[in-house]
Amino acid sequence: MSEQTEQDDARVAIITGGASGIGAGAARRLRADGVRVAIVDRDAQGAHRLAMELSGGALALAADVTVESEVERYMEATLSAFGRVDHVVLNAGAGSSTPLIDETLEGFERLIAVNLRSVFLGMRAALRCMRDQGAGGSVVVTCSTAGLGGSHLAVYSAAKHSCVAFVKTAALEGAAVGVRVNGIAPGSIQTPMMSHLEDDLGGDDWAREALWATTPLGRHQQRYGTAAEVAALIAFLLGDQSSWITGAVIPVDGGVLAMDPYRLPERATA
Repeated sequence: MSEQTEQDDARVAIITGGASGIGAGAARRLRADGVRVAIVDRDAQGAHRLAMELSGGALALAADVTVESEVERYMEATLSAFGRVDHVVLNAGAGSSTPLIDETLEGFERLIAVNLRSVFLGMRAALRCMRDQGAGGSVVVTCSTAGLGGSHLAVYSAAKHSCVAFVKTAALEGAAVGVRVNGIAPGSIQTPMMSHLEDDLGGDDWAREALWATTPLGRHQQRYGTAAEVAALIAFLLGDQSSWITGAVIPVDGGVLAMDPYRLPERATA
C-alpha cells in the first residue's frame, strides 16, 4: 500500500477547542496514532501553530463553536479537506468561578453558549454527518467532574450536567446509525482554566498547592493531571477497543470523586 493510500485511509477527527489544553493534547495523541485531525478554535493563530507542529495530516480551522453556521462550516471544511469524518471531540468550553448570587444574565448566557449550545450544535452536526456517511463513528464530549456532582462553579456546573444528559441521549440516538457517544469528566488538569483558578486564589505557590490538595493523587504527587493523560482516555473511547462502550461518562480526576465527604479530619500532632 502506498503512503498516499495509507493517508487517504487514515481516520479523521475534529477537535473543538483544539488549540490548547486538553484539545491540543488530544490532537497530539491522535496524530501520533495516525489519525488526521481538524483543529477547531476561535484562536486561529494557536490552531495554525499546532497544525504546523503536527505537520501533515493536521488542518487548522478558525470557528466560533456557538454559532450554527460556523459549526456547519467547520464540518464542511473537514469533509472537503479529508473526505470523511470518523470522530468528533466536543471539547470547547469556558469556566467561571462567579457565585450564582453574583452572576449576571450576560455571564450566564455566555457560559451556556460555550459549554452547552456548542455541544448541541456540534453533536447534531456530527450525528448528521456520520449518518449520511453510513459508516458509523464515535463522539467524545468533554464534560467535567462539576457535571457529576455539586460544585461552587455555579453556571459552569449546570451546563456540564446538561452535557452529561446530551451524552446519554445522543448515545441512544447514535446507536441506530452506528455512532457511539461517550463523555469524559476531567478534574484538576494543567490547562488555562486551572491557571485562572490559581489567579483567583492569589496566583502564588500557596494557590497552586491548595488546588493540588483538592485531589488525592494531586495531594500526594504534588501536581495536576496532564492533557496527555486525558488524551489517552479520549483516544481509547474513540477507537475500536471501546466498541461496546457508549453513553458512559468516565472521570479522569485523580480520585476526587472517590473521596469520602464525611471523612473526619486528622488531628495535628506536635
